[in-house]
Amino acid sequence: MTAINNCESSGEKISNALRGNRIRCIFAIVVCATISILEQIAITNQILFEPSELIQEVGWQMYHFFTILSNVIMGAVAAMCIPFAVDGLRYRNYHLPRWYVNLLFMGTTGVAMTFLISLAVLSPMYGFYKMMVYSNSKLFHLICPLLSVALFLFINSDHRISLKSSFIAILPVALYSIVYFIMVFLIGEENGGWRDHYKVMEVMEYLPLPVIVILVLGICFAIANLLRVPHNLIHDRRKKSVQRYYQNADPFDYPDIESAIKTLAGINRSRDKGGELTVPRRILGMLDDKYQSGMAIEELCNLYINAYYDDDSDSKNN
Repeated sequence: MTAINNCESSGEKISNALRGNRIRCIFAIVVCATISILEQIAITNQILFEPSELIQEVGWQMYHFFTILSNVIMGAVAAMCIPFAVDGLRYRNYHLPRWYVNLLFMGTTGVAMTFLISLAVLSPMYGFYKMMVYSNSKLFHLICPLLSVALFLFINSDHRISLKSSFIAILPVALYSIVYFIMVFLIGEENGGWRDHYKVMEVMEYLPLPVIVILVLGICFAIANLLRVPHNLIHDRRKKSVQRYYQNADPFDYPDIESAIKTLAGINRSRDKGGELTVPRRILGMLDDKYQSGMAIEELCNLYINAYYDDDSDSKNN
């Protein structure tokens, strides 16, 4: 408790790492809520659309388009992030599980592909205004993809993403390609299948179908890695900033790791009186890197839990 009191009495300044953590939580909530709401608005509008020469699939048939499906996935993934960000504000330790970051990677890759295809391929064919700005296009093809990329790169970069995860990121495109082939080529529009709205048959006059599939998947894989590389760079920079704080800040400058963990537990307990216990496993690992204790992570977690409740008992007795 003495270390905590000294820290507070000297006017403890929240480091850039901790301040950045809070800002990241706030941005995550705002951006994720915005993406989810805009996706719902666009999808609702699309259901009510009248057929046009360009888009004949309206109502529930709009789900024939990969653009719609990828935006639905992204809207759901963004909504899933909000509880993590709220907990990050509450406990000052915003952290996302690896499975969620990989899911976000997959969703972002899908909408990024719709953005680039609309910008580079469809806009020259049908006009930039119609494909990127008009009506729901500005939400599906422009605003939501750009917000999603910003969320993935600058806000939710909690884990390094491996090259192997890039194959997971292209799964929606691969699965959609299979469904598209079945509905368009095997069943056919005349038998209740889909219209060839992506005009694959016209492209097949120049390229065989296997080459088209490989090309599409290759483009998606390239987009995934264009997202993965800067994501990892930003992750590494953020991680080093947090490590510097917990390894060099005065409140954790002790000759042994037990004292540092006790201080960490006391600070967290004082910030969230009566709250639920959350064990900051990552931070304990950073402290262990500093002290090189050789203790297993389970032992470090037990030390933190005991110190957390010991501090609670001391404060009640006082």
